[in-house]
Amino acid sequence: MAKRRSPARRRGTRRSRKREVSPLWLVLPVVVLLAAPRVLDVTTSAWTTLLAAVAGLAVLSAAAVVAARRMGAAYRRDALRRAQLDRLDPRRFEELAAELLRRDGFRGVRVVGGAGDRGVDVVGVAPDGRSYAIQCKYYTRAVGPGSVRDFVGALQARPYQGHRGVLVTSDRLSAQAAATAREHDMVVVDRDLLADWLLGAYHLGSRRRSSPAWLVRLRRGRAAREHPEPEPLP
Repeated sequence: MAKRRSPARRRGTRRSRKREVSPLWLVLPVVVLLAAPRVLDVTTSAWTTLLAAVAGLAVLSAAAVVAARRMGAAYRRDALRRAQLDRLDPRRFEELAAELLRRDGFRGVRVVGGAGDRGVDVVGVAPDGRSYAIQCKYYTRAVGPGSVRDFVGALQARPYQGHRGVLVTSDRLSAQAAATAREHDMVVVDRDLLADWLLGAYHLGSRRRSSPAWLVRLRRGRAAREHPEPEPLP
């Protein structure tokens, strides 16, 4: 007859089995301890490289933005110089605005500035059919809020009701004048935007966004190289 094992012996057997440990578990901690410094070095090196690359890209991007702004400012100054803006008189300034309107495709452009103009100097109809009334301020100082309010009053007069108001100045607007213009949804073309208009980087009455001055100048240079104008015959 087979002998039965006592409960005490069975519990001892189980304990002995539990104490059996695989050699892999003894080697694994050693491997981890040996490999940890190497993994840490690799991870630290990767993060250092990534941060250095990000910092380098940030510096290059900032430098590109500064260079583009400086190029744009230089091109604006050149455009204003070629237009002889600082040598114009108020009447010639109005005619310059009219020329730019015609270049942008406006129809029926007329210079109406003078006695009884009610503050409107140039009128025209945009390609989309909307009528525009332009006031030109040839100033060597900032345009004040009083001038803007006077122009708002002119736009409410019967001849110009429904016209989109545009204030073009050879200088700039004061902060209060600019706020007043925004309140009345008035288009403001200050000295910098006028330079962009001269360059063809800005188009009045167009819904498309203005292009950077440096990009427009670059495109013009490329077009001139690809399609040079014929030399005059002797």
